[in-house]
Amino acid sequence: MLTLPGVSNLARPIEFNREQAVANAMKLFWKQGYGATSLSQLIKVLDISKSSFYAAFKDKRGLFAEALELFGDRTRGMLVEIKSQHTALDTIQKFFESTLFGLPQYQMRCGCMMVNTVLELSGIEQGLCDLSNAKLDEIELVFEQAFEEDLESGELRSQHSAKSIAQLVMTINQGLRVDSRKNLSQKEIDSIVNTAMDMLRIALH
Repeated sequence: MLTLPGVSNLARPIEFNREQAVANAMKLFWKQGYGATSLSQLIKVLDISKSSFYAAFKDKRGLFAEALELFGDRTRGMLVEIKSQHTALDTIQKFFESTLFGLPQYQMRCGCMMVNTVLELSGIEQGLCDLSNAKLDEIELVFEQAFEEDLESGELRSQHSAKSIAQLVMTINQGLRVDSRKNLSQKEIDSIVNTAMDMLRIALH
């Protein structure tokens, strides 16, 4: 084989922005779910060859796991930022507003990728389902920390533990994500959020 000076004979992999590629895949998975998203759709969205796809992510499952991690981390990051500026109850309100009304209508109706994954893949792709549950647990922990801080400071008084309150919040949150996938108007979703917050305040006394 002829070797040219300064030129490697090894094929160079196509360079691409991995973070942006995972973000693009995340949006597609979020909209369509795991099962309905094909390899050809992913390759088109990522704008890479099939060989580059396999070299970078191994398979669809590997890419989905990265996309799910990204979705969970972004959601947690948003919640942590809100928590740093508000009381626990206001944090919940602002979180719902940001994730339900601070998104374009089409994204709001995609629900939550983590919740969607649990509903779609429980008992089918248990590893991905477990990952989703772990990311949801991270969200719940932030709520728990917010309630712990307010209970310790006296901002909030309740006979319930911070953990049990956070679990209730997550139950409400997951129900809202399912409701958001229905053909409901923003006014209807807003009414559900307000009712949920009223019920939460009652439960804390």
